[in-house]
Amino acid sequence: MVAAVRLALLGPPILARAETGQLVPQPSAKALALLTYLALESGLHTREELAGLLWGESSDEEARASLRQVLKHLRGQVGELLRITRASIGLEGPFDCEVCEFRRRVAQEPTLALTTEIPRFLSGFSIRHSPRFEEWVAETRRGLMRQYQDALSALTREAMGQWRWRDAIAIADRWLAGDPLSDEAARLAIEARYLAGDRGAALGRYQQYRTTLLQETGCEPSRGLLNLIRRVEADVSPINARPISDEWYARAPSFEASLIGREGEWASLLETWKDVKRGQSRIVLLEGEAGVGKSRLAEEFLRWAVANAGSVLRGHGYDAKPGIPYEPVMELLRDALSTPGLAGAPPEWLAEVARLQPEVRQRFPSLPEPSPPLDTSSAWRMFEGVAQVILALAAERPLVVSIDDMQWCDGESCDLLRYLVRRTEEAPVLWLGTLCPGEVERDAPSVRLCRVLRAKSQAAVIVVHPLSEEQLWRMIHEMGHVSTPTGARRFANRIYGVTAGNPFYVIELLKTMFAQGLLAVDDETGEWTVSPQAMSQQGREFPVSQTVHDVIAERIERLPDELREILMTVAVAGSGCRSEVLSHVHGISRLHAASVADALVDRRLLVEEAGSYRCAHPVIAHVVRDRLTDARRCEVHRSLALALERVAGSSGGGEMAREIARHADRGSEPALAFRFARIAGDAAMERYAFAEALAWLDLAAANATAPDQADAVNRLTAQVLEAAGWSEAPIPERQGGPVTRGIAREDFDLRMGLQEQRIR
Repeated sequence: MVAAVRLALLGPPILARAETGQLVPQPSAKALALLTYLALESGLHTREELAGLLWGESSDEEARASLRQVLKHLRGQVGELLRITRASIGLEGPFDCEVCEFRRRVAQEPTLALTTEIPRFLSGFSIRHSPRFEEWVAETRRGLMRQYQDALSALTREAMGQWRWRDAIAIADRWLAGDPLSDEAARLAIEARYLAGDRGAALGRYQQYRTTLLQETGCEPSRGLLNLIRRVEADVSPINARPISDEWYARAPSFEASLIGREGEWASLLETWKDVKRGQSRIVLLEGEAGVGKSRLAEEFLRWAVANAGSVLRGHGYDAKPGIPYEPVMELLRDALSTPGLAGAPPEWLAEVARLQPEVRQRFPSLPEPSPPLDTSSAWRMFEGVAQVILALAAERPLVVSIDDMQWCDGESCDLLRYLVRRTEEAPVLWLGTLCPGEVERDAPSVRLCRVLRAKSQAAVIVVHPLSEEQLWRMIHEMGHVSTPTGARRFANRIYGVTAGNPFYVIELLKTMFAQGLLAVDDETGEWTVSPQAMSQQGREFPVSQTVHDVIAERIERLPDELREILMTVAVAGSGCRSEVLSHVHGISRLHAASVADALVDRRLLVEEAGSYRCAHPVIAHVVRDRLTDARRCEVHRSLALALERVAGSSGGGEMAREIARHADRGSEPALAFRFARIAGDAAMERYAFAEALAWLDLAAANATAPDQADAVNRLTAQVLEAAGWSEAPIPERQGGPVTRGIAREDFDLRMGLQEQRIR
């Protein structure tokens, strides 16, 4: 049956028609109170009970008379819902009441707590001379608030378990608004802010809670919350160090999102941490290409470890060329100065550590003087000193030692790290390293160290992959606060086509699009919108961020000359390049060409598919080509055309003919371009691809060097038009470069900004 009336109880009670929402003539306050009680306390109630509830200060006769009068008025509004007998009264039949729905369903559907403002239950509503009713309201509100807080607690923990830190912050704050003195709500609100990377907000939330608690109760926060705050304060790593390079970046939208697509990696890290908390030593290597999100995943986990009663030491590998010996370990020791347990290390070993980190002596002025400078044979004393510090810290709390960019660690640091891992195999220490395979030569000390670590029984390798199209869409949908369920899907797919799902490339590309005015942000909702500029610049290529350009250019600059030359050829080739073509272009054997190309695959700059090499990302190819002068690029195209002709022989049909014609045209080889453009055009005609055939005839005409060649192309063009039934050649579609085709309006399936709506 369809409900006839709706009873709203969040605030003063309001009675309305269920279908239309139209208010009915409101009964008296006592009548609304009676209806509220009957709605929330199901079943039949005696007249004596109801009279005493609402008119307890009146005589029995007066109370029963008042009850009869109220029932008479209620019959006009909800008579079909009332069941009235001589002895009892009840409410039956369908009716809408959000509070009743909440009580009935919230245990199975905790999300109701996000849409039902239970703290507003009967707020601003009271009736005179009815103390029993007021007691009932207070008791009912307490019961509803318990359900409300239990639901918010479950939702907060669920969000924390799925590392949706921002959702956890919002839900925990909602919980605290209803229960300002809840230690658990405060702890989760603070922990979520810290895990989201905002230590300042976490500490600020703690101060607000502590002030409220002192004012209301005169008590300090619990010991567990104080311990959490001490760990947060002790974690002095830089968080959200976002550079502000110009005015736009100062007011740029947030590009922070949940760790989408990293569920498996996160679960593996948590399982490893459980082993460490049980007293076991573990090693985890996070591997993946540059920009794939290894460092962010590691940093999120390190904050989680701190929030879960762990200690963290952070180090970072740097390019070994200008590097300082032991620099990553010196960073670890700098963190150790503020980590609980350092005083447990024996003084004689702390004195040895002071050789690497002199600040140790400032904290412990009474340390013995160090022995004379070490020679090579006695370096073990310094190694053992660092090991003793690690062991002392791990004895106080489970410890995570993190080394970011391990591939750049110098040889001395690698020797020391190898010793430390072996020395702490019986301690609760998690050695966490991030690295980009292939960034350095295979005989580099860091590569050998990683091979040793992989061979350990307690080691695990977690490969972090780029995001899939679906995952990238989810990330953009969340970052952009997109209001429609499927909005931004086409836009995300286009971004994926440019970046291949590399998160760093994605974020930098989005930043550039905002900076160039292609995207905008709704000031009220924070939702990303399409700017008028994007819709008016049909055919514009997606911009490549200067930051991405510089990062890739730096990787290319570090390559040996031979690898750089091969990468340049593959980038100019565009669609792929086989080893026999590289062999002809560079004058080396096919085996050697394949070996050099494989070295670039190891460095995640190329990928190999079915014997053909291409750039791992379109953006990489773009940056490589952008570094070439016009003359150099022309020569590479010419070399590719000649090499492809030699590989194909005199026939060179189909796809090979198209590649030869394209490279010959761009490499200033008109005779070659003309011949193979004709072949490509004939092949297109055989497939009835008339538009493609005309495009190749256009290229042939542009490279014709004799009148008879031009006449032949003109005759063939007329034949194609006649076969296709066209009176004139269609306007060819703009051919985008290998990075991306031009921006099209249909790519931007985002909400239009107000300015654009006026334009259209």
